[in-house]
Amino acid sequence: MNRDIGAEGYEGEEKALLIPVEWLSKEARFKIIETLISTRSIVDLARNLGVTPTAIRKYLRRDTHPSNEVIRRALAIMESYEEEKIFMIIIQDLLSALKMLYDSLDEPYKERMRKIIEETILQ
Repeated sequence: MNRDIGAEGYEGEEKALLIPVEWLSKEARFKIIETLISTRSIVDLARNLGVTPTAIRKYLRRDTHPSNEVIRRALAIMESYEEEKIFMIIIQDLLSALKMLYDSLDEPYKERMRKIIEETILQ
């Protein structure tokens, strides 16, 4: 059963609003679309995401990347069996960006970052 945005997809849509999709890399966006297309036709996915089939083909060829709104819709329509893979794509992407930031900092800022992470995430 597909969770289109609407009454049935409310839970998925709500969850999608909590994820900072603005921070996702282009590569993570492509991987999310690839995950969704693995069990849907291009036409079905396009309809569910509110884009054209041509847009889906461009994402798959990496000619252009999905917008924040398209990724929010993608998260809202993902099925339960896709959730783990998509969440792992998001987690790995965001942690990779944080690691690159951390590695670029001088030690005093690294220490501050560690404290902030500890206070914010590891409480």
